[in-house]
Amino acid sequence: MIMMYVDMMCSTISDPYLNIFRGLIPPLGGTLDLSPILAFLVLNALTSTADALPAELSSSPASGASQQLIASPTGITNLSTPRKKWLTRLQGSNNNTTKSSGGVS
Repeated sequence: MIMMYVDMMCSTISDPYLNIFRGLIPPLGGTLDLSPILAFLVLNALTSTADALPAELSSSPASGASQQLIASPTGITNLSTPRKKWLTRLQGSNNNTTKSSGGVS
């Protein structure tokens, strides 16, 4: 009896998301539903992308704290690995722009 309520609750929560992918991938053999695999892959990609976005950094780009973060991304301990990679890439692009603009004046 309890398992039936748990099943109904899980179906109510997950079916709207899974129905998007069930329309894209028809069941194989009439019973094998592969849409949850695609749904998990898309959810993983969205989660990784959102985690790598710099929007969650606490300081604004104009502040000195942000410049300190960019100067030493490996010294940051409270950021996730994708954020550290993003800061490393940002540091590399800042170094490239200063090198290329430095010789133009």
